[in-house]
Amino acid sequence: MKIGNRFAIAALVGAMLLALGTLGTAGAQYSGTPMLKLYVDPATGQVFTRPGKGRALLTEVPATTLDANAIERRVEQKTQAQLDQNKQQIQQLVQQNAELTQSNADLSKQVAEIKPAWRSYIDNFQDKFRIGTVFYADYRMYTHTGFQPQELESVNNPGPQNNIFNSFDITRSYLNFYFFPTDGLTFRFTPDIYRAIGQGTAPQIGTNTTFGSNLDGSLNMRLKYAYVEYNKIFDWAQPLKGNTIQGGAVPNVFIPWEEDLFGFRYVTLVPWNYYGLSSSQLGVQIGGPVKFNELQYVDYGIGVYNNANYKNYEQSDTKQFMSRISVYPLGAKWRFDGLGLTWFFDYGYGNVAPNFQGTPPFYNAPKAHIMRQAILAHYTAPNWGLIFEYDFGRNAFSTSNLFSGSAPSTTTGSPYINFNTMATGFLNNANTVQQSFNLMGHFHIPRTPFTAFGLWSLLHPNTEVTSNPLDFQRWVVGVQWQVNEYLRLALDSQNINFYRPQGSVSEAYVDSFVPGVFKKPGTKEIFPAVPIDTHSIWLNLEFSY
Repeated sequence: MKIGNRFAIAALVGAMLLALGTLGTAGAQYSGTPMLKLYVDPATGQVFTRPGKGRALLTEVPATTLDANAIERRVEQKTQAQLDQNKQQIQQLVQQNAELTQSNADLSKQVAEIKPAWRSYIDNFQDKFRIGTVFYADYRMYTHTGFQPQELESVNNPGPQNNIFNSFDITRSYLNFYFFPTDGLTFRFTPDIYRAIGQGTAPQIGTNTTFGSNLDGSLNMRLKYAYVEYNKIFDWAQPLKGNTIQGGAVPNVFIPWEEDLFGFRYVTLVPWNYYGLSSSQLGVQIGGPVKFNELQYVDYGIGVYNNANYKNYEQSDTKQFMSRISVYPLGAKWRFDGLGLTWFFDYGYGNVAPNFQGTPPFYNAPKAHIMRQAILAHYTAPNWGLIFEYDFGRNAFSTSNLFSGSAPSTTTGSPYINFNTMATGFLNNANTVQQSFNLMGHFHIPRTPFTAFGLWSLLHPNTEVTSNPLDFQRWVVGVQWQVNEYLRLALDSQNINFYRPQGSVSEAYVDSFVPGVFKKPGTKEIFPAVPIDTHSIWLNLEFSY
Protein backbone atom coordinates (compact mmCIF):
# COMPACT_ATOMS: atom_id res chain seq x y z
CA MET A 1 0.00 0.00 0.00
CA LYS A 2 1.26 3.35 -0.87
CA ILE A 3 2.22 5.74 1.80
CA GLY A 4 -0.25 8.35 0.45
CA ASN A 5 -3.11 5.89 0.67
CA ARG A 6 -2.18 5.02 4.19
CA PHE A 7 -2.32 8.62 5.26
CA ALA A 8 -5.72 9.05 3.61
CA ILE A 9 -7.11 6.00 5.37
CA ALA A 10 -5.61 7.13 8.68
CA ALA A 11 -7.12 10.57 8.26
CA LEU A 12 -10.54 9.04 7.49
CA VAL A 13 -10.37 6.76 10.48
CA GLY A 14 -9.22 9.66 12.65
CA ALA A 15 -12.15 11.76 11.56
CA MET A 16 -14.51 8.89 12.23
CA LEU A 17 -12.96 8.30 15.59
CA LEU A 18 -13.21 11.97 16.43
CA ALA A 19 -16.87 12.02 15.46
CA LEU A 20 -17.72 8.73 17.04
CA GLY A 21 -15.73 9.59 20.14
CA THR A 22 -18.20 12.31 20.89
CA LEU A 23 -20.97 9.78 20.61
CA GLY A 24 -19.03 7.46 22.84
CA THR A 25 -19.03 9.97 25.66
CA ALA A 26 -22.80 9.54 25.87
CA GLY A 27 -22.51 5.80 25.84
CA ALA A 28 -25.15 5.45 28.45
CA GLN A 29 -27.76 6.74 26.09
CA TYR A 30 -27.04 3.87 23.66
CA SER A 31 -27.47 1.09 26.17
CA GLY A 32 -29.57 -1.59 24.57
CA THR A 33 -28.75 -0.25 21.06
CA PRO A 34 -26.94 -2.64 18.56
CA MET A 35 -23.19 -1.71 18.34
CA LEU A 36 -20.82 -1.89 15.32
CA LYS A 37 -17.22 -2.92 16.27
CA LEU A 38 -14.32 -1.56 14.16
CA TYR A 39 -10.86 -3.20 14.07
CA VAL A 40 -7.55 -1.70 12.83
CA ASP A 41 -4.43 -3.32 11.50
CA PRO A 42 -1.60 -1.26 13.05
CA ALA A 43 0.79 -2.35 10.44
CA THR A 44 -1.23 -1.24 7.50
CA GLY A 45 -3.67 1.23 9.21
CA GLN A 46 -6.60 -0.53 7.57
CA VAL A 47 -9.92 -0.60 9.39
CA PHE A 48 -12.02 -3.76 9.39
CA THR A 49 -15.51 -4.62 10.61
CA ARG A 50 -14.44 -8.09 11.66
CA PRO A 51 -11.66 -9.25 13.96
CA GLY A 52 -8.64 -10.94 12.38
CA LYS A 53 -4.93 -11.74 12.75
CA GLY A 54 -2.95 -8.70 13.76
CA ARG A 55 -6.10 -6.60 14.11
CA ALA A 56 -6.96 -4.66 17.25
CA LEU A 57 -10.37 -3.32 18.41
CA LEU A 58 -10.49 0.27 17.39
CA THR A 59 -13.92 1.36 18.72
CA GLU A 60 -17.59 0.48 18.96
CA VAL A 61 -20.13 2.58 17.11
CA PRO A 62 -23.95 2.37 17.42
CA ALA A 63 -25.17 0.70 14.30
CA THR A 64 -27.96 3.26 13.90
CA THR A 65 -25.45 6.12 13.57
CA LEU A 66 -24.18 4.57 10.42
CA ASP A 67 -27.67 3.61 9.10
CA ALA A 68 -29.58 6.56 7.48
CA ASN A 69 -32.69 4.45 7.23
CA ALA A 70 -32.53 3.71 10.92
CA ILE A 71 -32.22 7.42 11.69
CA GLU A 72 -35.15 8.15 9.47
CA ARG A 73 -37.14 5.42 11.18
CA ARG A 74 -36.36 6.91 14.58
CA VAL A 75 -37.54 10.29 13.38
CA GLU A 76 -40.64 8.72 11.91
CA GLN A 77 -41.29 6.81 15.14
CA LYS A 78 -40.94 9.95 17.20
CA THR A 79 -43.08 11.87 14.76
CA GLN A 80 -45.67 9.10 14.70
CA ALA A 81 -45.76 9.03 18.49
CA GLN A 82 -46.37 12.78 18.51
CA LEU A 83 -49.00 12.39 15.79
CA ASP A 84 -50.68 9.59 17.73
CA GLN A 85 -50.70 11.77 20.83
CA ASN A 86 -52.10 14.73 18.85
CA LYS A 87 -54.65 12.46 17.21
CA GLN A 88 -55.78 11.21 20.59
CA GLN A 89 -56.15 14.80 21.83
CA ILE A 90 -58.03 15.71 18.67
CA GLN A 91 -60.35 12.73 19.12
CA GLN A 92 -60.96 13.82 22.70
CA LEU A 93 -61.72 17.36 21.49
CA VAL A 94 -64.01 15.99 18.77
CA GLN A 95 -65.86 13.90 21.35
CA GLN A 96 -66.17 16.87 23.70
CA ASN A 97 -67.36 19.03 20.82
CA ALA A 98 -69.91 16.38 19.85
CA GLU A 99 -71.15 16.21 23.43
CA LEU A 100 -71.32 20.03 23.54
CA THR A 101 -73.14 20.06 20.21
CA GLN A 102 -75.68 17.55 21.51
CA SER A 103 -76.07 19.53 24.72
CA ASN A 104 -76.61 22.69 22.68
CA ALA A 105 -79.13 20.85 20.52
CA ASP A 106 -81.01 19.64 23.60
CA LEU A 107 -80.91 23.13 25.08
CA SER A 108 -82.07 24.64 21.78
CA LYS A 109 -84.92 22.14 21.70
CA GLN A 110 -85.94 23.04 25.23
CA VAL A 111 -85.71 26.74 24.45
CA ALA A 112 -87.69 26.18 21.26
CA GLU A 113 -90.38 24.45 23.29
CA ILE A 114 -90.40 27.15 25.95
CA LYS A 115 -90.01 30.13 23.68
CA PRO A 116 -93.44 30.09 21.98
CA ALA A 117 -95.28 30.10 25.33
CA TRP A 118 -92.88 32.64 26.79
CA ARG A 119 -93.01 34.78 23.67
CA SER A 120 -96.78 34.49 23.55
CA TYR A 121 -97.03 35.50 27.22
CA ILE A 122 -94.79 38.54 26.68
CA ASP A 123 -96.37 39.52 23.36
CA ASN A 124 -99.87 39.21 24.82
CA PHE A 125 -99.04 40.57 28.26
CA GLN A 126 -101.16 43.66 27.68
CA ASP A 127 -104.11 41.38 26.84
CA LYS A 128 -103.90 39.69 30.24
CA PHE A 129 -104.99 42.85 32.03
CA ARG A 130 -107.96 45.11 31.69
CA ILE A 131 -108.72 48.17 33.76
CA GLY A 132 -112.12 49.80 33.64
CA THR A 133 -113.97 52.40 35.60
CA VAL A 134 -117.54 53.18 36.61
CA PHE A 135 -118.37 56.64 37.88
CA TYR A 136 -121.81 57.85 39.01
CA ALA A 137 -122.47 61.45 39.96
CA ASP A 138 -125.60 63.56 40.29
CA TYR A 139 -127.15 66.83 41.22
CA ARG A 140 -130.46 66.52 43.11
CA MET A 141 -132.97 69.01 44.40
CA TYR A 142 -135.94 68.12 46.64
CA THR A 143 -139.13 70.07 46.29
CA HIS A 144 -140.47 68.02 49.23
CA THR A 145 -138.31 66.20 51.77
CA GLY A 146 -139.37 63.30 53.95
CA PHE A 147 -138.44 59.93 55.43
CA GLN A 148 -137.64 57.20 52.91
CA PRO A 149 -135.41 54.32 51.84
CA GLN A 150 -132.04 55.14 50.32
CA GLU A 151 -132.33 56.20 46.68
CA LEU A 152 -128.70 55.52 45.76
CA GLU A 153 -125.59 54.63 47.78
CA SER A 154 -125.14 56.95 50.75
CA VAL A 155 -127.70 59.42 49.40
CA ASN A 156 -129.93 60.98 52.02
CA ASN A 157 -132.08 64.05 52.46
CA PRO A 158 -132.44 65.88 55.79
CA GLY A 159 -136.12 64.95 56.21
CA PRO A 160 -139.36 66.95 56.61
CA GLN A 161 -139.34 70.75 56.64
CA ASN A 162 -136.17 70.94 54.53
CA ASN A 163 -137.71 71.57 51.13
CA ILE A 164 -135.43 72.78 48.30
CA PHE A 165 -132.52 70.89 49.84
CA ASN A 166 -130.07 70.20 46.99
CA SER A 167 -126.69 68.54 46.65
CA PHE A 168 -123.91 67.46 44.27
CA ASP A 169 -123.01 63.82 44.92
CA ILE A 170 -120.64 61.04 43.91
CA THR A 171 -122.62 57.87 44.52
CA ARG A 172 -120.28 55.35 42.93
CA SER A 173 -116.65 55.40 41.89
CA TYR A 174 -115.18 52.05 40.87
CA LEU A 175 -111.93 50.94 39.35
CA ASN A 176 -112.43 47.46 37.92
CA PHE A 177 -109.21 45.44 37.68
CA TYR A 178 -109.32 42.24 35.61
CA PHE A 179 -106.46 39.74 35.24
CA PHE A 180 -106.55 36.80 32.82
CA PRO A 181 -103.54 34.58 33.71
CA THR A 182 -104.68 31.62 31.56
CA ASP A 183 -107.42 30.82 29.12
CA GLY A 184 -110.70 30.56 31.00
CA LEU A 185 -109.46 31.99 34.32
CA THR A 186 -110.26 35.53 35.46
CA PHE A 187 -109.56 37.48 38.62
CA ARG A 188 -111.54 40.66 39.34
CA PHE A 189 -110.88 43.25 42.01
CA THR A 190 -113.21 46.24 42.47
CA PRO A 191 -112.77 48.74 45.32
CA ASP A 192 -115.74 50.96 46.09
CA ILE A 193 -115.56 54.64 47.01
CA TYR A 194 -118.45 55.69 49.24
CA ARG A 195 -119.36 58.50 51.61
CA ALA A 196 -119.42 57.80 55.34
CA ILE A 197 -122.02 59.52 57.46
CA GLY A 198 -122.47 59.99 61.19
CA GLN A 199 -119.99 60.36 63.99
CA GLY A 200 -120.66 57.08 65.72
CA THR A 201 -119.84 56.47 69.37
CA ALA A 202 -116.60 57.96 70.63
CA PRO A 203 -114.37 55.02 71.63
CA GLN A 204 -113.15 54.98 75.22
CA ILE A 205 -109.39 54.80 75.73
CA GLY A 206 -108.34 53.94 79.27
CA THR A 207 -110.72 54.78 82.10
CA ASN A 208 -111.07 58.53 81.67
CA THR A 209 -110.49 59.34 78.00
CA THR A 210 -112.36 59.00 74.70
CA PHE A 211 -111.20 59.64 71.16
CA GLY A 212 -113.34 61.51 68.64
CA SER A 213 -114.83 59.44 65.82
CA ASN A 214 -113.45 60.04 62.32
CA LEU A 215 -116.75 59.06 60.64
CA ASP A 216 -117.23 62.62 59.46
CA GLY A 217 -118.74 62.13 56.01
CA SER A 218 -115.45 61.57 54.18
CA LEU A 219 -115.22 59.53 51.00
CA ASN A 220 -113.97 56.11 52.09
CA MET A 221 -112.93 52.96 50.28
CA ARG A 222 -114.24 49.44 50.81
CA LEU A 223 -114.23 46.19 48.89
CA LYS A 224 -117.11 45.72 46.45
CA TYR A 225 -116.02 42.75 44.32
CA ALA A 226 -113.04 40.41 44.57
CA TYR A 227 -113.45 36.98 43.04
CA VAL A 228 -111.93 34.27 40.87
CA GLU A 229 -113.93 33.01 37.89
CA TYR A 230 -113.42 29.92 35.74
CA ASN A 231 -115.50 29.61 32.56
CA LYS A 232 -114.53 26.17 31.23
CA ILE A 233 -116.00 23.99 33.94
CA PHE A 234 -118.84 22.79 31.68
CA ASP A 235 -117.10 22.87 28.30
CA TRP A 236 -117.58 19.11 28.01
CA ALA A 237 -121.33 19.76 27.56
CA GLN A 238 -121.90 21.92 24.47
CA PRO A 239 -125.19 23.55 25.66
CA LEU A 240 -123.42 24.70 28.87
CA LYS A 241 -120.19 25.85 27.25
CA GLY A 242 -119.05 29.14 28.74
CA ASN A 243 -120.90 28.73 32.05
CA THR A 244 -118.89 29.99 35.00
CA ILE A 245 -118.07 29.23 38.61
CA GLN A 246 -117.16 32.19 40.82
CA GLY A 247 -115.90 32.43 44.37
CA GLY A 248 -115.24 35.43 46.62
CA ALA A 249 -117.07 38.72 46.91
CA VAL A 250 -119.29 38.16 43.90
CA PRO A 251 -122.19 39.97 42.18
CA ASN A 252 -125.09 37.74 43.24
CA VAL A 253 -127.25 35.87 40.75
CA PHE A 254 -130.18 38.32 40.63
CA ILE A 255 -129.61 42.01 41.39
CA PRO A 256 -126.76 42.69 38.89
CA TRP A 257 -128.63 40.63 36.27
CA GLU A 258 -131.78 42.76 36.68
CA GLU A 259 -129.74 45.98 36.68
CA ASP A 260 -128.42 45.01 33.25
CA LEU A 261 -131.92 44.04 32.10
CA PHE A 262 -133.36 47.45 33.09
CA GLY A 263 -130.25 49.41 32.12
CA PHE A 264 -130.60 52.47 34.37
CA ARG A 265 -128.70 51.53 37.51
CA TYR A 266 -126.98 54.92 37.60
CA VAL A 267 -130.39 56.59 38.02
CA THR A 268 -132.21 54.35 40.50
CA LEU A 269 -132.23 50.94 42.19
CA VAL A 270 -134.18 47.90 40.98
CA PRO A 271 -136.96 46.77 43.35
CA TRP A 272 -135.38 44.16 45.63
CA ASN A 273 -132.18 46.20 45.78
CA TYR A 274 -134.25 49.22 46.85
CA TYR A 275 -136.05 47.08 49.44
CA GLY A 276 -132.76 45.94 51.01
CA LEU A 277 -131.08 43.09 49.09
CA SER A 278 -127.44 43.86 48.31
CA SER A 279 -125.93 43.28 44.88
CA SER A 280 -122.69 41.79 46.27
CA GLN A 281 -122.33 38.76 48.55
CA LEU A 282 -119.43 36.68 49.83
CA GLY A 283 -119.83 33.11 48.66
CA VAL A 284 -119.68 30.81 45.66
CA GLN A 285 -122.00 30.55 42.65
CA ILE A 286 -122.37 28.99 39.22
CA GLY A 287 -124.38 30.17 36.25
CA GLY A 288 -124.66 30.96 32.59
CA PRO A 289 -126.75 30.36 29.47
CA VAL A 290 -128.06 27.08 28.10
CA LYS A 291 -127.91 27.14 24.29
CA PHE A 292 -129.07 24.97 21.44
CA ASN A 293 -128.19 25.78 17.82
CA GLU A 294 -126.63 29.10 18.91
CA LEU A 295 -129.87 30.26 20.56
CA GLN A 296 -130.23 30.80 24.31
CA TYR A 297 -133.29 29.18 25.84
CA VAL A 298 -132.31 29.27 29.52
CA ASP A 299 -130.10 31.48 31.67
CA TYR A 300 -129.56 30.50 35.30
CA GLY A 301 -127.61 31.29 38.47
CA ILE A 302 -127.26 29.36 41.75
CA GLY A 303 -125.30 30.59 44.76
CA VAL A 304 -124.59 30.08 48.47
CA TYR A 305 -123.46 33.14 50.44
CA ASN A 306 -122.98 34.68 53.85
CA ASN A 307 -126.09 36.19 55.43
CA ALA A 308 -124.02 39.39 55.65
CA ASN A 309 -123.44 41.36 52.47
CA TYR A 310 -120.11 42.66 51.17
CA LYS A 311 -119.94 45.55 53.67
CA ASN A 312 -120.88 43.62 56.84
CA TYR A 313 -119.06 41.15 59.07
CA GLU A 314 -120.59 37.66 59.00
CA GLN A 315 -121.89 36.60 62.45
CA SER A 316 -124.35 33.75 61.80
CA ASP A 317 -123.88 29.99 61.77
CA THR A 318 -126.22 29.65 58.78
CA LYS A 319 -125.89 30.58 55.11
CA GLN A 320 -128.05 32.15 52.42
CA PHE A 321 -129.20 30.38 49.24
CA MET A 322 -130.19 32.12 46.00
CA SER A 323 -131.31 30.86 42.61
CA ARG A 324 -132.51 32.49 39.41
CA ILE A 325 -133.77 30.84 36.25
CA SER A 326 -134.73 32.77 33.12
CA VAL A 327 -136.49 31.00 30.27
CA TYR A 328 -136.65 32.34 26.69
CA PRO A 329 -139.33 30.21 25.00
CA LEU A 330 -138.68 31.66 21.52
CA GLY A 331 -134.90 31.50 21.83
CA ALA A 332 -132.65 34.52 22.34
CA LYS A 333 -129.79 35.62 20.09
CA TRP A 334 -128.20 37.50 22.96
CA ARG A 335 -128.54 37.78 26.73
CA PHE A 336 -131.88 39.66 26.93
CA ASP A 337 -133.31 39.16 23.46
CA GLY A 338 -137.07 38.84 23.07
CA LEU A 339 -139.55 37.34 25.51
CA GLY A 340 -138.27 36.06 28.84
CA LEU A 341 -139.78 34.63 32.03
CA THR A 342 -137.73 34.72 35.24
CA TRP A 343 -138.13 33.31 38.74
CA PHE A 344 -135.86 34.30 41.62
CA PHE A 345 -135.73 32.69 45.08
CA ASP A 346 -133.69 33.69 48.13
CA TYR A 347 -133.68 32.10 51.58
CA GLY A 348 -131.49 33.07 54.52
CA TYR A 349 -131.41 34.37 58.08
CA GLY A 350 -130.66 37.55 59.96
CA ASN A 351 -126.99 38.24 60.45
CA VAL A 352 -126.67 37.62 64.21
CA ALA A 353 -124.34 35.47 66.31
CA PRO A 354 -125.57 31.96 67.28
CA ASN A 355 -125.62 32.81 71.00
CA PHE A 356 -127.78 35.88 70.52
CA GLN A 357 -130.13 36.19 73.46
CA GLY A 358 -133.73 36.28 72.25
CA THR A 359 -136.90 34.34 72.15
CA PRO A 360 -136.38 31.29 69.92
CA PRO A 361 -136.80 30.63 67.15
CA PHE A 362 -135.55 34.09 66.12
CA TYR A 363 -138.40 36.19 67.40
CA ASN A 364 -137.85 39.58 65.79
CA ALA A 365 -136.99 40.50 62.22
CA PRO A 366 -133.24 41.04 62.44
CA LYS A 367 -132.93 37.46 63.72
CA ALA A 368 -135.71 35.83 61.72
CA HIS A 369 -135.58 33.67 58.64
CA ILE A 370 -135.74 35.80 55.48
CA MET A 371 -137.32 34.80 52.19
CA ARG A 372 -137.55 36.71 48.91
CA GLN A 373 -139.13 35.76 45.61
CA ALA A 374 -139.55 37.58 42.31
CA ILE A 375 -141.49 36.58 39.22
CA LEU A 376 -140.75 38.59 36.07
CA ALA A 377 -142.11 38.74 32.55
CA HIS A 378 -139.88 40.82 30.29
CA TYR A 379 -139.48 41.65 26.63
CA THR A 380 -136.42 43.31 25.11
CA ALA A 381 -136.36 44.68 21.56
CA PRO A 382 -133.63 46.73 19.82
CA ASN A 383 -135.29 50.07 20.70
CA TRP A 384 -137.46 49.31 23.71
CA GLY A 385 -137.89 47.06 26.70
CA LEU A 386 -140.63 46.30 29.22
CA ILE A 387 -140.47 44.47 32.58
CA PHE A 388 -143.27 43.41 34.90
CA GLU A 389 -142.16 42.13 38.30
CA TYR A 390 -144.12 40.67 41.21
CA ASP A 391 -142.23 40.39 44.50
CA PHE A 392 -143.15 38.35 47.56
CA GLY A 393 -141.18 38.16 50.79
CA ARG A 394 -141.14 37.28 54.47
CA ASN A 395 -139.28 39.37 57.04
CA ALA A 396 -137.40 41.02 54.16
CA PHE A 397 -138.26 44.68 54.86
CA SER A 398 -137.51 46.08 58.32
CA THR A 399 -137.14 49.59 59.68
CA SER A 400 -133.47 49.54 58.64
CA ASN A 401 -134.68 49.24 55.03
CA LEU A 402 -137.54 51.69 55.26
CA PHE A 403 -135.39 54.36 56.90
CA SER A 404 -132.05 53.56 55.24
CA GLY A 405 -132.04 56.98 53.56
CA SER A 406 -133.73 59.33 56.02
CA ALA A 407 -135.20 58.33 59.38
CA PRO A 408 -137.10 60.11 62.15
CA SER A 409 -135.12 61.02 65.20
CA THR A 410 -135.51 58.88 68.31
CA THR A 411 -134.86 61.89 70.54
CA THR A 412 -137.58 62.49 73.12
CA GLY A 413 -139.76 65.36 72.03
CA SER A 414 -139.30 64.77 68.30
CA PRO A 415 -142.67 65.32 66.57
CA TYR A 416 -142.00 62.25 64.42
CA ILE A 417 -140.88 59.82 67.11
CA ASN A 418 -144.17 57.95 66.74
CA PHE A 419 -143.04 56.80 63.28
CA ASN A 420 -140.31 54.73 64.95
CA THR A 421 -142.73 53.16 67.42
CA MET A 422 -145.19 52.25 64.69
CA ALA A 423 -142.62 51.04 62.16
CA THR A 424 -140.84 48.93 64.76
CA GLY A 425 -144.08 47.17 65.69
CA PHE A 426 -145.27 46.65 62.11
CA LEU A 427 -141.93 45.67 60.55
CA ASN A 428 -139.46 44.39 63.18
CA ASN A 429 -141.15 41.11 64.00
CA ALA A 430 -140.78 37.61 62.64
CA ASN A 431 -144.21 37.46 61.00
CA THR A 432 -144.08 40.15 58.33
CA VAL A 433 -145.14 39.49 54.74
CA GLN A 434 -144.06 41.75 51.88
CA GLN A 435 -145.75 42.16 48.51
CA SER A 436 -144.71 44.40 45.65
CA PHE A 437 -145.83 45.14 42.09
CA ASN A 438 -143.33 46.78 39.74
CA LEU A 439 -143.24 48.03 36.16
CA MET A 440 -140.07 49.18 34.38
CA GLY A 441 -139.35 50.11 30.80
CA HIS A 442 -137.57 52.28 28.26
CA PHE A 443 -138.07 53.51 24.70
CA HIS A 444 -135.27 54.77 22.48
CA ILE A 445 -136.47 57.64 20.28
CA PRO A 446 -135.48 56.66 16.71
CA ARG A 447 -132.61 58.55 15.03
CA THR A 448 -131.82 60.47 18.24
CA PRO A 449 -129.47 59.91 21.20
CA PHE A 450 -132.42 60.14 23.60
CA THR A 451 -134.24 57.41 25.52
CA ALA A 452 -137.32 57.79 27.70
CA PHE A 453 -137.45 55.51 30.76
CA GLY A 454 -139.58 54.92 33.80
CA LEU A 455 -140.16 52.78 36.91
CA TRP A 456 -143.24 52.36 39.07
CA SER A 457 -143.46 50.28 42.27
CA LEU A 458 -146.17 49.59 44.81
CA LEU A 459 -144.88 48.08 48.06
CA HIS A 460 -146.86 46.65 50.95
CA PRO A 461 -144.19 46.36 53.71
CA ASN A 462 -146.42 44.07 55.79
CA THR A 463 -149.65 42.73 54.33
CA GLU A 464 -150.64 41.50 57.81
CA VAL A 465 -151.34 45.11 58.81
CA THR A 466 -154.76 46.40 57.83
CA SER A 467 -154.47 49.65 55.79
CA ASN A 468 -150.79 49.93 56.64
CA PRO A 469 -149.77 53.61 56.87
CA LEU A 470 -146.32 52.60 55.58
CA ASP A 471 -147.59 51.35 52.21
CA PHE A 472 -146.04 53.47 49.47
CA GLN A 473 -145.61 53.95 45.76
CA ARG A 474 -142.33 54.84 44.09
CA TRP A 475 -142.12 56.28 40.64
CA VAL A 476 -139.23 57.50 38.53
CA VAL A 477 -139.54 59.04 35.04
CA GLY A 478 -136.87 60.66 32.91
CA VAL A 479 -135.03 61.12 29.63
CA GLN A 480 -131.52 59.87 28.95
CA TRP A 481 -129.00 61.46 26.59
CA GLN A 482 -126.39 59.01 25.28
CA VAL A 483 -123.49 61.39 24.69
CA ASN A 484 -121.14 58.66 23.43
CA GLU A 485 -120.35 55.04 24.18
CA TYR A 486 -118.80 55.95 27.55
CA LEU A 487 -120.90 58.85 28.81
CA ARG A 488 -124.63 59.29 29.39
CA LEU A 489 -126.77 61.80 31.25
CA ALA A 490 -130.32 61.59 32.57
CA LEU A 491 -132.80 64.22 33.70
CA ASP A 492 -135.46 62.61 35.86
CA SER A 493 -137.97 62.97 38.67
CA GLN A 494 -137.91 60.56 41.64
CA ASN A 495 -140.81 60.33 44.05
CA ILE A 496 -142.11 58.44 47.11
CA ASN A 497 -145.84 58.58 47.80
CA PHE A 498 -147.26 57.18 51.08
CA TYR A 499 -150.73 57.04 49.59
CA ARG A 500 -152.90 56.06 52.59
CA PRO A 501 -155.13 58.84 53.99
CA GLN A 502 -153.57 60.60 56.92
CA GLY A 503 -154.87 59.42 60.30
CA SER A 504 -153.91 57.78 63.56
CA VAL A 505 -153.02 54.26 64.64
CA SER A 506 -153.72 52.78 68.04
CA GLU A 507 -150.62 51.92 70.04
CA ALA A 508 -152.49 48.84 71.22
CA TYR A 509 -152.85 47.72 67.59
CA VAL A 510 -149.12 48.20 67.00
CA ASP A 511 -148.24 46.26 70.16
CA SER A 512 -150.47 43.37 69.09
CA PHE A 513 -147.89 42.39 66.48
CA VAL A 514 -145.17 41.89 69.07
CA PRO A 515 -146.81 40.48 72.21
CA GLY A 516 -144.57 40.13 75.23
CA VAL A 517 -141.62 41.85 73.65
CA PHE A 518 -141.98 45.61 73.77
CA LYS A 519 -144.48 46.44 76.52
CA LYS A 520 -148.05 45.97 77.56
CA PRO A 521 -150.60 47.27 75.03
CA GLY A 522 -150.69 51.05 75.20
CA THR A 523 -153.67 53.36 74.96
CA LYS A 524 -152.16 56.23 72.97
CA GLU A 525 -153.00 57.11 69.40
CA ILE A 526 -150.02 57.49 67.08
CA PHE A 527 -150.48 60.58 64.95
CA PRO A 528 -149.61 61.43 62.25
CA ALA A 529 -149.28 57.82 61.15
CA VAL A 530 -148.63 58.34 57.42
CA PRO A 531 -145.14 59.68 56.51
CA ILE A 532 -144.73 62.73 54.29
CA ASP A 533 -144.22 62.25 50.54
CA THR A 534 -140.85 62.94 48.93
CA HIS A 535 -140.37 64.58 45.51
CA SER A 536 -137.09 65.41 43.84
CA ILE A 537 -135.51 66.33 40.50
CA TRP A 538 -132.21 64.73 39.49
CA LEU A 539 -129.49 65.16 36.92
CA ASN A 540 -127.61 61.85 36.80
CA LEU A 541 -124.29 61.12 35.10
CA GLU A 542 -122.59 57.83 34.28
CA PHE A 543 -119.09 57.38 32.91
CA SER A 544 -118.29 53.76 32.18
CA TYR A 545 -115.18 52.47 30.45
